[in-house]
Parts: sequence; structure tokens; C-alpha cells
Amino acid sequence: MKMVLVYDTDNDEDFQNSIAIMRKLVNDYDQKYRSGHREFGRIEFIKALRQWEQIAAESPKRPETGFSTLKSAKLFTDELWRQKSGESK
Repeated sequence: MKMVLVYDTDNDEDFQNSIAIMRKLVNDYDQKYRSGHREFGRIEFIKALRQWEQIAAESPKRPETGFSTLKSAKLFTDELWRQKSGESK
């Protein structure tokens, strides 16, 4: 399916309406856009960081820095990503 939207106006209100229509179409129909999109509220994000803080304390550390390994951070974020997208393991 193809659609061509033509914008030809000098009116700011019409310009804003055109943008609103395009956003609506993208949000409703373009699954490629929406499949990689995750939303976090501020409080939810803080809770995720606190979860990571607890997990990081128990995860393997790099001897030279004392920080958790990249692999442990990746495993945590992969699980969080799956939860937000509704995917199962």
C-alpha cells in the first residue's frame, strides 16, 4: 500500500494538521516503527535502575574497574526489553 501526502500551504494551522495526520498514520499502521519502541515512565525507569543496582551487586565484576561486566548488564537489559514488549523467553 502506498500513500502520498502533499503539503502545499502557507497556513500554519494546516501545516500542524498535516503533521498530526502523519503522526496518527505512523502510530496506528506502521508496525516497523512501533516494534522497536518502548515507553518508560520516570518512576518505572527509576525502579528499573534500582533493580539493576541490586543485581549489579551480585554480578561478576571486572577486576581492573570493579564494575559489573558488560554481559551482566546486557542480560538485565534484554530481560527488561522482553518484559516491556510483552515477549516471553
